[in-house]
Amino acid sequence: MKCSLSHGTGRRRWQVALLGVVSLALVACGGGGDTEAPGAAASCGPLTEPQSVTLGVNPGAQDLVTYVMQEQGFAEKHKLQLDVKSFQNPAALHAAIGQKAVDVGFGGLTAMATARQQGRGAMIFDVLTSPSNVVVTRADSDIRSFSDLRGRKLGVFGGRSSATFAITSIVAKGKYGIDSLEKDVDVVEGPDAAVLGLLDEGNIDAALIGTTATVQAMLSGKYRVLSDISEDYQATYGKLPGHVMAATTDDYAASHCGVLNAFSAALDDTVAFIQTDGGVWADYAKKIELTDPRAPQLLHERVASRYIADWNQDQADAEAALIEQLIPVLGADNFVPAVPEGLFRTDLRTGAE
Repeated sequence: MKCSLSHGTGRRRWQVALLGVVSLALVACGGGGDTEAPGAAASCGPLTEPQSVTLGVNPGAQDLVTYVMQEQGFAEKHKLQLDVKSFQNPAALHAAIGQKAVDVGFGGLTAMATARQQGRGAMIFDVLTSPSNVVVTRADSDIRSFSDLRGRKLGVFGGRSSATFAITSIVAKGKYGIDSLEKDVDVVEGPDAAVLGLLDEGNIDAALIGTTATVQAMLSGKYRVLSDISEDYQATYGKLPGHVMAATTDDYAASHCGVLNAFSAALDDTVAFIQTDGGVWADYAKKIELTDPRAPQLLHERVASRYIADWNQDQADAEAALIEQLIPVLGADNFVPAVPEGLFRTDLRTGAE
């Protein structure tokens, strides 16, 4: 298969509001990726018969996409029968992708890079979103800036291994002068509810929280935002950091190229629908039990500009640049020494139009 595809128009996903999107990586035909991956499938054309695919998701951006994809029949349109497996934290989902417990999963950029480096065959074939997350402190806190967190305690919802934490580390260094977020700040790991509880009780000084928790926190009026991660990254480095990716393994791609092709096509249809349908956000707010009447609008505002419209060579190169930027921050021993060969595939849309 060739890297120079001409699917720009077909792959365009207009900027849409989505829940909860990291990153930049080298792809085939240049740099650290290789579209001619071992065992590349011979055909990526549209499916002619229904195919079952096990999809792994976490709460957040993936929830909305999966919900709309199923409810509006886009999966069925592209002959996909989704068996959705929900995981309560990114680490569990990342393990499931690497262990082939799911066929496809919405994985974090850094976790997928690490899994491939470790020889587990993880591979990225599409992009979803950049972070809609924020770092908050209590409204009555004496902390005025993210830079004030040196030597203080920061709660982190996804743990140190999460893509969101990695991107926050870049923001901390590039914009706020904290050379090592992990070393210069006392990091406390836990789910959203736990870290916000610790923050409310004064046991930590700030919290990096997930998408839904971000909306809840902003609606509550109890907190001040110290950093909007994607906004700060883009202001400092010029591009949004794609961190939630559509991932699978080389083995699955070798024999199911058409399924991955169909999944990307269904994803295109899904986000186009979300862009034009005014009821999506109200329906989704109800689904995740956000009853505040301001919630639908805030959900829209938080994520619309975070969605990354296209998966192509330019975006793959941008993801590679982010990985390279992360290496000195996270450390080659803890992360990867270089962009893993074959991590990104841009060729799996061949023949899909």
